Amino acid sequence: MTAASVLPRVSEKVEQAHIVQLLRSLGGYAFVIGTHRRRGDYQGTMQSPGVPDVIGFVPVRTETPDRWVFVFIECKGRGGRLRPSQIVFRDLCKFAGIPHVVGNLDAVIAWLIERGALKAQQVPHYRQPKEQ
Repeated sequence: MTAASVLPRVSEKVEQAHIVQLLRSLGGYAFVIGTHRRRGDYQGTMQSPGVPDVIGFVPVRTETPDRWVFVFIECKGRGGRLRPSQIVFRDLCKFAGIPHVVGNLDAVIAWLIERGALKAQQVPHYRQPKEQ
């Protein structure tokens, strides 16, 4: 039995809130794309299709002062899939050399550790990136 099979499914909205909280706790900035609407109104974001959920700026602790990393984040709950417009946006980011993370909090943590914005020792063992 894997840890993923024991953990309850977390909604994309909750994953997004955790990601935003993490970026801000690191001294970074998180800008959420979309809008909250009144009950009964259309619940979509009314954004261009493919635009990711979060834009993040995170400080990196290196010998170079004031170094920040920029990232687009497409939040997905466990098992979530990209829509065709999201695939196009992700691929354009890749071609342009712009960081783009797809996934849940664990995916963002792994990306932050890889970039030096977070240390593996700073996160619980079950959140640390898996060896590949």
